[in-house]
Amino acid sequence: MIEVENITRRYKSSGRGIEGVSFAVGSGEVFGLMGPNGSGKSTLLRVLSTAMAPDGGTFRVDGADGLREKRKARAAMGLMVDRPTHYGDLSGWANAYLFARAYGMEEKEANAALAELFDYFGLAEYRDDRVKTYSYGMGKKLGLIEAMAHAPRALILDEPSLGLDYSSQLAYEAKVRELASNGVAVLLASNQVDEVEALCDRVAFLHRGRLVETGTPEELISSIKGIRRIEATLRNPVDYASLGDVAGVEHVTTEGCKLVLQCEDRAGIVADVVAGIVGAGGDITDLAVRRPSLEDVYVKLTGEALRDAEG
Repeated sequence: MIEVENITRRYKSSGRGIEGVSFAVGSGEVFGLMGPNGSGKSTLLRVLSTAMAPDGGTFRVDGADGLREKRKARAAMGLMVDRPTHYGDLSGWANAYLFARAYGMEEKEANAALAELFDYFGLAEYRDDRVKTYSYGMGKKLGLIEAMAHAPRALILDEPSLGLDYSSQLAYEAKVRELASNGVAVLLASNQVDEVEALCDRVAFLHRGRLVETGTPEELISSIKGIRRIEATLRNPVDYASLGDVAGVEHVTTEGCKLVLQCEDRAGIVADVVAGIVGAGGDITDLAVRRPSLEDVYVKLTGEALRDAEG
């Protein structure tokens, strides 16, 4: 179990950070944490990993106080950061073995666990290659192996699926479900909407350092019934301010070259939106109308996009 109570951490230089964040991840639960760059996700994860002390509040990992019992808390958790760092001149196996032994695993136990995970994640044939020859996705899989090998009671994952190919993502999602079914508390920080909706029992939104809403994916998405999501890919960016005047358009955000509009679900809304985009000088290369998702819930709650312009 992961228990977070009133965690606050502000940076003096910018005043940004997190304030009064509280939630609990039960044993066997997969809990999603979503928020754009600058929302405080990275700060919160650094606190929970014991790499950074909070200004206030407490947290516990599998019953261990994360401030007073750091060693015990670290031993109970598996941690994977967004961009795992490794010893590039060592093999993938040597890197993972160092992690396993550092967590107190005996040699035989470590070898058995690592052999199973290297095979599971498709890295067995590359286990003796130096990590500096690994692709980004291979490095992510190695990070997953290092986080899981010592059988943690709590697993903290930061954007774990980015860089994974299709089969590797299926394997990772299946492993997370397996661990949760065995009682592991999983905290998944990700803005990959399909992944969160598929894996998470509950989801929390972070916005400017504060939790703004928590619920199951179904509850959150159901809260915005009557909303239609229209995604328009444009050949070139345009000034889209005038689209806010189209009747029924509630929010307009951007994702790369795409305009994403939240609109009332009424007859004729798609035609009106297309006319508005063309009238603003937009050259539409692709148009999609989708069901509402957690992205739309976030926009509805905060008025801001869940993902930045690079998606």
